[in-house]
Amino acid sequence: MTTASNLIDRVISDLLAGTVEERNKIAASVNASATTVTVSYSLNSLAEQTVFEVGSELFYIWAVDTANKSLTVERGFAGTTAASHTQGDVLVVNPKFPRKRILDALNDELADLSSPMNGLFQMKTVDIDYNGSDRMIDLTGISSVVDLYDVKLRYLQDDYPIIRDVRLLRNMPATDFPSGFALAFDRSIRSGSLHVTYKDAYSQFTSESSTLASAGASTELTDLLVLGAQIRMLAGREVKRNFIESQGDTRRSEEVPAGAMNASVTNLLRMRRDRIQAEAARLARQYPLRIRK
Repeated sequence: MTTASNLIDRVISDLLAGTVEERNKIAASVNASATTVTVSYSLNSLAEQTVFEVGSELFYIWAVDTANKSLTVERGFAGTTAASHTQGDVLVVNPKFPRKRILDALNDELADLSSPMNGLFQMKTVDIDYNGSDRMIDLTGISSVVDLYDVKLRYLQDDYPIIRDVRLLRNMPATDFPSGFALAFDRSIRSGSLHVTYKDAYSQFTSESSTLASAGASTELTDLLVLGAQIRMLAGREVKRNFIESQGDTRRSEEVPAGAMNASVTNLLRMRRDRIQAEAARLARQYPLRIRK
């Protein structure tokens, strides 16, 4: 089952293109509050005022003890969350693409894909008891809706006719409609159980262990999410290159001319656009537009 961690690994692998960042290992387990970390191998680039990553947590180094291979650190740096880490866990020195930033980029991409411009969505269902007399009923248990797909009435165990004359109403008074959404019936229907199918935005990844399924995304979205995260991670690289302050990077414009990063992103943007169109076509085939009237 594909997880956010799998997507992050793929984003990093593609962006580094075979380059291996400097690594080390934790020599002894640390809890979420420890401010001293001992490593197994020579410190090398682990110096004061540098950053390293273990899992999805970033550590800022305040001081180093070369003889004991120990580091005095600030935990949960740059908005990451401090966590316990085990002896032997790999740390990455000055990661170019921190895992927390990629997770945020994946969530931004999930939200963007569900926008009207891109038109992608997940399908959800809810079953509601209907008394046969109310003209409007609350969509109980629903917190967000992109659009209503269909409403079926359970007539028999093997017969669920579609109700045509029904509308989705938004921003309803919470005192009468706790969800804020209501179904409005334009003609009388019999009482029974309603099976409501609706389109909703993709959910967010709450951690690296979150799965595509938990976000409401199918496996077909894997490469599209990876492409989107790559574009978002590269967007700031060209900005950094154009800083007018003195740069520590020794690469000259003859090697990487101005705009080279933008050219790379342009290709990714084209691929992302094509994939969005293909995914939208797949969803349109699976869930064709239905005329309710």
